[in-house]
Amino acid sequence: MRSIYIHAHDLVNLEHTIRELEQEKQTKAVLFLMADADHYTKDLLAPILNEIKKPFIGGVFPELIFEGERKNSGVLLLPLSFEIKTQLFDLNENSEDFLKQLKDVQVDSLASQSSLFVFVDALSSHKVSFIESLFDFFGMNTSYVGGGAGSLSFESLPCIISNEGIHANAAVIGWADKKMTLGVAHGWKAISDVLKITQTDHNLVQTINWEPAVEVYKTFVEAHSGKKITADNFYEIAKSYPLGIEKLDAEMIVRDPIWLTSEGLQLIDEIREGEYIKILNGDLESLLEGASNAKDLALSNLQNEMDHDALFCIDCISRVLFMNETYGMELGILSENKKVSGILSLGEIANEGDSFLEIYNKTIAIGIW
Repeated sequence: MRSIYIHAHDLVNLEHTIRELEQEKQTKAVLFLMADADHYTKDLLAPILNEIKKPFIGGVFPELIFEGERKNSGVLLLPLSFEIKTQLFDLNENSEDFLKQLKDVQVDSLASQSSLFVFVDALSSHKVSFIESLFDFFGMNTSYVGGGAGSLSFESLPCIISNEGIHANAAVIGWADKKMTLGVAHGWKAISDVLKITQTDHNLVQTINWEPAVEVYKTFVEAHSGKKITADNFYEIAKSYPLGIEKLDAEMIVRDPIWLTSEGLQLIDEIREGEYIKILNGDLESLLEGASNAKDLALSNLQNEMDHDALFCIDCISRVLFMNETYGMELGILSENKKVSGILSLGEIANEGDSFLEIYNKTIAIGIW
């Protein structure tokens, strides 16, 4: 996997590189990944991308990873040596619309050994139904990898990139008649018994075990941490105590509480009523173990034709916020004997083994192709 990094405020170099990739015979498509800080607007990018015939897909993310280094600005281009069939979606629509559009464009994209790149606006209220529609259409045999695009400000902005430019409340996919290998892990451990989600409103958890969700959460977290939770210190404590959705024979799906409201716990991504969860906790050692496990899982299923020296990493930006200055240790583990490039995302999209397609938080996904 070849990776090209271009500094922010260097539009001339970016345009020159894009046009060079358009002429390269070995490049069939490009992942276009851009950091939120100082990112280019649609007015600047669309005129360039509109003229390019090869597929360009990607998004705007909180930060990037380039060859094992964290980048908080700039553009990362990942040329692909295989063709992808791309499709842009307006996430104002519903599941029936998504499935109809998939059938219209991707009717021949059902090979058993295939892969799908997925980039979705992390703040879209319809992203879950979109992800479910993808799985309903492509099924379990496809390998899915991608992430949630957007800004750490949690303000909505155009963040999905295609040849048409940059789009808000949208998603883009790229299907490839090629298998990739994946590894998904996180390193968070349970500190509570199994709890039931009994009332929600989209991403707001209102009750757990029929009790106010905030009080249940506080009881476990304050007892474990020895700290009193307030509105002012909530995220500083909560970033160490995510929720984990129980899954049979698979890692728990992590959900990230981001603030308190008068009605409950606000999460980055939703948990549905009736789900069973545990409250989790982690430390630097356990999270580094999770990163190592994700890498090992991806490497364990390598095939001869894959690039054995490069990893595509989708790492959650909240893991970075948790580790702070020690995050370089995680990149060091991933980069040992490998070239690592990718994104620091607002949610990670992948399917673990032969399992259902999921949106993860506080998790790391590794793809190799």
